[in-house]
Amino acid sequence: MKHIFVYTLLLFNIVAVFAIGLASLSVYISPEQFWIPALFGMAYPYLLVVNIIFIVLWIVIKPKFALFSVLIILAGFNNIGNYLQFSREKSPEKGLRVTSYNVKYFMGNTEFPNKENADHILNFLRQDNADIICLQEVRLNKRQIFDFKNTRLPQVKHLQLAHNSYAGGLLTMTSFPILNMGEIRFKNSGNMIIYTDILMNTDTVRVYNCHLQSYRLREAEINTIDSLDFNNEPKTKEKLKVLGLKFKEALIKRAEQAATLRAHIDNCNFPVIVCGDFNDTPVSFTYRTVKGDLEDSFTRSGKGTANTYNGKLPSFRIDYILYSPKFTSYNFEVATLEHSDHFPISCDLFPAEK
Repeated sequence: MKHIFVYTLLLFNIVAVFAIGLASLSVYISPEQFWIPALFGMAYPYLLVVNIIFIVLWIVIKPKFALFSVLIILAGFNNIGNYLQFSREKSPEKGLRVTSYNVKYFMGNTEFPNKENADHILNFLRQDNADIICLQEVRLNKRQIFDFKNTRLPQVKHLQLAHNSYAGGLLTMTSFPILNMGEIRFKNSGNMIIYTDILMNTDTVRVYNCHLQSYRLREAEINTIDSLDFNNEPKTKEKLKVLGLKFKEALIKRAEQAATLRAHIDNCNFPVIVCGDFNDTPVSFTYRTVKGDLEDSFTRSGKGTANTYNGKLPSFRIDYILYSPKFTSYNFEVATLEHSDHFPISCDLFPAEK
């Protein structure tokens, strides 16, 4: 009986090892070629916990079997640092303060009306006092909710905005003069990127403000995930099929958008700062593609898990501030505001030591 238990447990462990192995490989596999591994990549933190539990069990029951999970975790060890940091690089000085925030058209996750949500967000931005502010999903068509040309942010002197729908789009605000600006729009997508070339002292720096492909899940579809009825197999299969197709479409489009952005960055002659809502986790083809040789402000100066999604689905880190090695990052933080389905992220950038 003991042997049956041990080998049954081993079978489940092998499944868990295969799953986290596929998750680790997902960063190298474009969803355009094969999209299933990306789903495992999204579940990486949970798969990591499951494999750690197996390691603990095997140490008690049969230590040699713990090697399966130990080796597969070590093979993808870099992924852990993208999710979890134990120390934080801090500086008492304010550097080039950068903030990125998906504001959800100021609809909020509370019962506050849009105008009140916008005012709360404006108060946060005023206190944060960032030199570069990148906002996504900004309500632009009703100035009485958020008057972007009269934000009462004393440091903001220049801005760039672009509509990706009638209601709104992306907004970049900065204290630095703008030399040039442009847009990257995607076919058959409501998501987009804007880029702003700013003059910092005598240097030109390009700021990318990104909102990559969303899953476009409606409220009813999100509730469906929580209420799948496996006793009603035909209906459950149909619901899963619809959700699967939405995930597949978003993953493929996002991979295309990430490749487009990466090519644009590679052709840029200036140092870059890349901000925004990637709608993807650090264990993903999207993140690896966009990051390339850039630095990640969280892995350099953050602490904890830095989850940025504040919606009904499980929380992950899907918002980022990346930057060229010309800079170094301090004071990364996630502010726990309840006025959007995302949390704002900020960091201070300083010139890197040569």
